[in-house]
Amino acid sequence: MSALVATLPLFGILVGAILQYFFGRTLELRKHAQLQKGQAYADYFRAFAAIATIGRTKDTLANLTDAKARICVYGSKEVIARLAAFERSGASTADTQSRALVEELLRAMRRDVGTSTGIAIGGDLSLVLFGPPRT
Repeated sequence: MSALVATLPLFGILVGAILQYFFGRTLELRKHAQLQKGQAYADYFRAFAAIATIGRTKDTLANLTDAKARICVYGSKEVIARLAAFERSGASTADTQSRALVEELLRAMRRDVGTSTGIAIGGDLSLVLFGPPRT
């Protein structure tokens, strides 16, 4: 009986250490995935902006394709659905409907990475992304 009493604290310490390891590892994996997701989303819009300003070069298209691939790996279901809707529309910002799809994509990305509080509404997001409306 005294041997059992003596080993119980050691068993408790061992179980505690194992649980701490697994919970810590799970947290680190989640942090890594969240970081990768945010980086992929930012890289997508960076490449998208480069194509809009520089044009479709080999490098800008490669950057866009890379970001899309990482979004497919790390992105949420909603973000992938919004990106697919934008791609189905022709992936252009030439018309109001396509611009609205880009805004929805960005909103979904912001929600997914947890930065949706205080999200731009009304015309603010469109103004920042596309500039003032042309008259």
